[in-house]
Amino acid sequence: MEITEKLLIELQNRLKVGSRRGVHLNAIPARSRYKFDLTRLSHIDENLPANFINALLTELPLKFKISWKDNVPDLNSLFEDDQTQLVKITKSFENLINQTDAIESEKGINTFGFGFPILVRRDQSDNKLTVAPILIWSLRIRRTKEFNTWEILRTEDDPIYINEVLINHLQNDSKIEINQISTDLLDDGLIDKSELLDICVNIIESINSSIPNDLRETFEKKLNEIKSIPEKKHYEKLPLTSNNSFIDFGGLFSIFEVQKQNIIHDYTNLLELQGATIDLDDMEEHTFQPISSVETDPSQQGILHSLKASRNILIQGPPGTGKSQSLTAILVNALENQKKTIVVCEKRTALEVLHNALNEKGLNYQCVLLKDIVKDRRVAVDSVRDRVDNSSYRRYRYTHSKETLDNIIEKSKNLIDSINKRHKKLGENLVGNKNWTHIVGSLLSELKDNSEEYNLDLAKDTFSYESSELNQLLELIRKGQNLYDEFKPHLNLSFINSTKLVGDNPFIIEQQIEEDFSIYKKELKIILDDISSYEVEYYKIRNEQFNLQKSSISDIENSIQNILTNHETNHDFFDEEKTNGFLFKTISIFSKEKKTTLTDQQTINSLFEDYLSKTIDNKDFESINFSNSIKENQDILKNYKLIIERINNEFQSKIENEYKFLNLLKSSEKEFDTELLQTIKTNFSNLKTKIKEQNWTKKEMNGDSHNVLISQIQALVDSKEQFFANENDLFSIEFKWFQFYNSLSKENRLIIDQLKEKTDWRKTFLIFYLNSMLVNSANTDLPTNDNDHIELGKSLSELEKEQIKYIREYWFSKQIDATREFDNNNPNLAVENLYNKRAGKRHKRLSLREIVKLDMDLFTTFFPIILTTPDVASNLFKGKNQYFDIVMFDEASQLKLEDNLPALLKGKQIIIAGDEHQMPPSNYFSKIFDGVIDDEDEFEDEIDKIKNDISNSLSDCESLLDFASELGFEKKHLDFHYRSRHPYLIDYSNYAFYNQRLKPLPNSFEYIPINYVPVNGTYSDNSNDAEAETVLSIIDNNISRLPNGEYPIVGVATFNINQRNLILGKINERRKFEKYKDFNDKIIELEENGFFVKNLENIQGDERDVIILSTTYGINKEGKFAQRFGSINHQKGYKLLNVIVTRAKYKVYVCSSIPEDVFLNYKEHLINEGSNNRRGALYAYLAYSKAVSDQDNEARISVLNTLAENSTKSTTIDNLNEDLESPFEEEVYEALTEHFDEKNIIPQLQFAGFRIDLVYDTKHIGLPKIAIECDGAAYHSSQEAYLHDRHRQKILEGHGFVFHRIWSTNWWRNPQKETKKLVEFIKSIENSSPSIFEDKSKTGLAFTDNITIIENEISKVSSHLKKDLKETIEAVSKKEEVQTTLFKETITVNSKVKVKYLNIDKDLKVHLVDQIVSKLEKSNGIQKINIKTPLGVALKGKSVGDTVKIGGLDKYVRILEIMN
Repeated sequence: MEITEKLLIELQNRLKVGSRRGVHLNAIPARSRYKFDLTRLSHIDENLPANFINALLTELPLKFKISWKDNVPDLNSLFEDDQTQLVKITKSFENLINQTDAIESEKGINTFGFGFPILVRRDQSDNKLTVAPILIWSLRIRRTKEFNTWEILRTEDDPIYINEVLINHLQNDSKIEINQISTDLLDDGLIDKSELLDICVNIIESINSSIPNDLRETFEKKLNEIKSIPEKKHYEKLPLTSNNSFIDFGGLFSIFEVQKQNIIHDYTNLLELQGATIDLDDMEEHTFQPISSVETDPSQQGILHSLKASRNILIQGPPGTGKSQSLTAILVNALENQKKTIVVCEKRTALEVLHNALNEKGLNYQCVLLKDIVKDRRVAVDSVRDRVDNSSYRRYRYTHSKETLDNIIEKSKNLIDSINKRHKKLGENLVGNKNWTHIVGSLLSELKDNSEEYNLDLAKDTFSYESSELNQLLELIRKGQNLYDEFKPHLNLSFINSTKLVGDNPFIIEQQIEEDFSIYKKELKIILDDISSYEVEYYKIRNEQFNLQKSSISDIENSIQNILTNHETNHDFFDEEKTNGFLFKTISIFSKEKKTTLTDQQTINSLFEDYLSKTIDNKDFESINFSNSIKENQDILKNYKLIIERINNEFQSKIENEYKFLNLLKSSEKEFDTELLQTIKTNFSNLKTKIKEQNWTKKEMNGDSHNVLISQIQALVDSKEQFFANENDLFSIEFKWFQFYNSLSKENRLIIDQLKEKTDWRKTFLIFYLNSMLVNSANTDLPTNDNDHIELGKSLSELEKEQIKYIREYWFSKQIDATREFDNNNPNLAVENLYNKRAGKRHKRLSLREIVKLDMDLFTTFFPIILTTPDVASNLFKGKNQYFDIVMFDEASQLKLEDNLPALLKGKQIIIAGDEHQMPPSNYFSKIFDGVIDDEDEFEDEIDKIKNDISNSLSDCESLLDFASELGFEKKHLDFHYRSRHPYLIDYSNYAFYNQRLKPLPNSFEYIPINYVPVNGTYSDNSNDAEAETVLSIIDNNISRLPNGEYPIVGVATFNINQRNLILGKINERRKFEKYKDFNDKIIELEENGFFVKNLENIQGDERDVIILSTTYGINKEGKFAQRFGSINHQKGYKLLNVIVTRAKYKVYVCSSIPEDVFLNYKEHLINEGSNNRRGALYAYLAYSKAVSDQDNEARISVLNTLAENSTKSTTIDNLNEDLESPFEEEVYEALTEHFDEKNIIPQLQFAGFRIDLVYDTKHIGLPKIAIECDGAAYHSSQEAYLHDRHRQKILEGHGFVFHRIWSTNWWRNPQKETKKLVEFIKSIENSSPSIFEDKSKTGLAFTDNITIIENEISKVSSHLKKDLKETIEAVSKKEEVQTTLFKETITVNSKVKVKYLNIDKDLKVHLVDQIVSKLEKSNGIQKINIKTPLGVALKGKSVGDTVKIGGLDKYVRILEIMN
């Protein structure tokens, strides 16, 4: 994206055009608290102003004392009203000291200075007055230990310069060019009187159209007579024009913020270059090794990973989320990746934190911190000289090899890839949104009470293993089992061919069955009737056959009987032996009788043969066996006749029996194949065909005899009759089942057929399906142990040491190479001369700007990390666009776009870190500084008014953070909160502003993290005295030493500047008295460790163990509560509130005078505001603080829920642990409950922003809880998945847990074995010796809760004492002291008191009376004074031993004796 000329000009003009109200263009003090006219010092001593100017122009170092400690030499001055001017001077100096200290603490620069003399003119463009200091001397002011004494200091490092805002203003208004003071002029570090006059004359010559000849003499005369700076109306009367200016030799002390001249010049350079761009595309062919020796959490590591490709990154770092840690990791890895980085920030603390972190890593020779280009020259030069002055430096060549580091990195990457692969494998959705772990759990759950064989004869690859498939199959199986379970009991009654049961109308099918079976029944009856008729016909045919046989046998028998009758008496006939003889045959020739005998023998034997033949041929008769004897045959025949008679008698029975076995369907003898039989056969055939074609039955009609077929058909008809006669409506049941079954696909029928004999179809199939799915999905990526995690831990530990070693070797080697190259290119100038500590004979002392300009690459090789301010960045690297590999900005929400755009363009890769919910850059400070606003409450809606008038262009971005967001920089969020040692300290902001995305750490010991202190003080003169005293009381009484013997680090935060000044004043007041030795010693020790008193606008970036808040505002002296809260009521006031309430690590004391009935109505204010902002947010915080302080959990949660509901993303608090989130966890839980008490097992414990799957609490002191992690943290697709595991484990182990991972893959393969292992592990912990954990419970004793609220304590003593709090400031500082004062004699009207006037160490005696007293009215050496004089007011109500302050100056007396 190209930066347009229009944008550059607009931003440059913002810097060029100074505020017409600011001190640089408006030196008229008026009512400004930060513009101190030099001539006011004449109230102390009339010669002081001239003496100061003389010292300023002649003395270096300068040490100018301002004091009036001896200005009150006698007793009488104590009785006078306050010396107004001296009080105002005191207040002004204290304001200046406090504010310049605050700015120096904030930005690391000294802003106290002296402007002199004053140019007065009217502008050409608008004819408005410009009253501007010409020269500005950078000075320091400090308090001394003496009463009412300050020192003004200056050294050679404190610059003198012509007012740069004035230079720009004259150029813009009238094209007047004024040059800055030359370095030659400042060689001696002074501007003397002559040089000053020269500068003044030159300026008037440049501005005015005509110059008087005696101008220099006039100026010289004026210089000897220092005048006060008049009011504006004085100048308005003068005949001034743009080319008729004059110089007043007045001067003022003020806050002169560092001007942006270098940045302005940088813009000029950018405009000359043209075409400056910010590349918004990702980086190609760019590498960045992201694994760092700086320990990172997952969100921090995500930033490092993004640097591999993302060109521009915006880091959103809420309070306490390790933003500095993240930036340190980036800086360290930038060094390893051989990149040069410039870090830009206006906030001193932020730069120092990064600088210190790098130094702690041993990288002090790879970085430099440059806050002030003049003063920090020494730091840079000393660092370079430390290296190059080493005798072996030029000879030595570092052999830097990255092989060892690369090996460690490669190993680490492989382990990380392996762990991430396993996470990815576990996270893959095997079916629907169910991953491996879930499926294993489901399978284990189903297997638990399963007794059936689940290995179905189904091919596993027939399934797609998709959610829709499983759901469809399970629904199919559910429906199928329901229908089949209803059908199965009646299965034996079924006759119907199931394939016929299709369609949606069973009634049509039922009707058709009825009709068809009615026909079957009718046709069967016809056949049966015909068969009956045929039976008669059959008997008839058989009888005819039988009679015919009988007749033929009877005829033969008759013939035989005739022959036998004829020979009845012929014995020869029956004697075959005789008749066969030769003799008889011979005689027969001659004997007719004999011959007849032989002939008849032959005939009868032939008949016997015929008879035999007939019995054989006739099927109804038994065959007869004749012998060779006629005689015997006669007997045989006789017996056979009996047989015939029997056959005859049995014949009917025989044919009936014969008919029974007759198959009418088979071919018969012709005589039986009657027409009727043919009909029967045809009808049988037709009926059988009809049944087969209509296909209603699954039964076969395959009988090969008519009886079988009749039985089959009859059985079919009977089955149908019974089926439809059943009371259970079997047809509907069967129809529904087969309607379902017949509609199934071939594959689904296979499944259903496999399940028919199972008891629980769903369970059996689900087990089979899930197991098949796991088998198909399983591979070596599945985790089964912790080995990779353990190895990675070792590898990263090695990397920490090796990365720093390589960085130091690489850059030292580069520095040696760069030094040699410089020496070769500059034979007349050695590096030592370039970086000389002081000027020599041959080589002058070059400024840092000159050093860098001469060889920038050398400088940035010596310091590949430069930490600096926007001004220094533009000064040293003007016009060097994209010179640095990385440009990094910290606290970017407070960086103005116009100040930082030139610096931003100096990097190829841009990293901007800040927090959109913390302080925006504001001109609020400058308005307060310049005295435009004296009452901070007046400024409430200023930002709103400004904001309403602007459009949405890039130039309207309030901060660099907004600019990056507008340009679409890749946003990376830091989510893990480390600062707060108790989650309640961050919960308010987390719910109000961060949509609960922050994951705080749990408290490691029980204590109350927020103590709400209802001071109920009076808000007067923009401050609250009672709250200030309560703050001191907390420091004195409630802050104690930690177990390590040190005090906790304490900060005091106020809601406005006046309250800050009041508290600082009270602390400094106590320093003067021995009585407060313990308190003062504590303050000194606290200050050594970082104690501060700040107001909410300059506390961002700080953190302290304990923060004491003074909300300052309250009911005023008239009893009214205005509900005006200064900057908190701005449009973005919530950002300041967010900052001030998130500074504490352990404890916040909230001292407040805002009425409870007002702030407890926070809901209404939040609703009216429509967001968590302004007074509604403040009231909600007070309500939250009170709830935490009172340990009222219900009220605390109510506030948080209200904030959550009122935020952009509404999510209310989850007050309970959730149920188990996966079936695998449920199975592990169930397995544990079989071995351990359920009370010891906690599912889904919320802890430190995590949810631990299962926790086993041994319930034994000294034994750790066991965090059971099922398959690792659920960040399966993240690049940082491995780190979620490590980070989680580190946090848990740091809070007394034993971390134990179990793997679903192992449980799937052998749940019994894994259960046993887990149980044994838990028992081993239970049986182990108690560990000695660090007992942190005593930490809470360092910040106790028994607060002494000053005003409340006084009210207990006496009601009249409460009337004027000033009377009682010193009355109570400790609870015990208050109790004892109840029994002490106190000073009242008529008391005679002996006091020591501490300022002059003199004892005095006074008599307090309620009457007008002459100053000299004494009696017995006792001075009478009115009780209403400053001294009387101060002494009233006090006791022996008290030290009291009189009036507004540093005048103190100690009460020695009450002589009542």
